[in-house]
Amino acid sequence: MPVIKIFTAQPTPAQAAEALAQDIEHLCLTLLRAQPTAIQVLLVQALMVRGNPVLVEAHYRAQPYRDAEALERFMDGVDHSVQQHLGEQPRIRCFAVDQAGLSARH
Repeated sequence: MPVIKIFTAQPTPAQAAEALAQDIEHLCLTLLRAQPTAIQVLLVQALMVRGNPVLVEAHYRAQPYRDAEALERFMDGVDHSVQQHLGEQPRIRCFAVDQAGLSARH
């Protein structure tokens, strides 16, 4: 699982979107220790009525090794990558999902 959703007010060129997705995937693999086939990255153009023009939501399975330090490093990496590829400082929210409360398929 991690599912990373990036909502942006502006259209994103394909090259920037791919570079951002590669960065996010790398962060998931190295810092969250995710399985490559479990990573989902979504980039969604949205009408941002209020607030920051870029919002990142990260949902991931709670694991002991995904502690505060790992999440801080992950958010630092996401922040840097979004600024580099989208030119905006994102609002970032991370949500740990307890295994007991998760039902998933595929």
